[in-house]
Amino acid sequence: MSLNYQFRQAQKIIRELNSQDTKSLQKICREIQAAEITLQEKSKDLMTRCIKKCGGICCKNVQLDLIISHWDFVFILALKPSLVNDMLTCLEKEQPFFSSDCIFLKEGVGPCLFPDDTRPEVCIVTFCDDTSPIKKEIVSVKRKFFKLTWFIILRKIQKIFY
Repeated sequence: MSLNYQFRQAQKIIRELNSQDTKSLQKICREIQAAEITLQEKSKDLMTRCIKKCGGICCKNVQLDLIISHWDFVFILALKPSLVNDMLTCLEKEQPFFSSDCIFLKEGVGPCLFPDDTRPEVCIVTFCDDTSPIKKEIVSVKRKFFKLTWFIILRKIQKIFY
């Protein structure tokens, strides 16, 4: 699936939520955001080493649709709807059948378009060094994204049966 498709799916998911579900989504997304902040605080030294060691190679020559999912877009759009136009501009550059540098790098080189506390799951939990000192924080972010995934899946199931 292309990122454009996943982005549109995320917009549709958010648009179809009722007001109570929207509040619940916001709560889950703020939990993810808090976990991302904690991870970034605990991983400052590791992140500095990663940047010095590999120079952001994790954002280069990637298949973005394998890294960024519609769950990530739901998370980002729920917390930062002001990024929609910037994201759409970036998505115009997508080449779905060709690996390239991340389209969400400003000016094609960085920094990342997404704020430090609102990053896609894989982007924030992936490091080029030993992650054992921050394993707990990485697991926390992953669990909270899992909670988001199930929240949306359960809403889709409810929509079918009710």
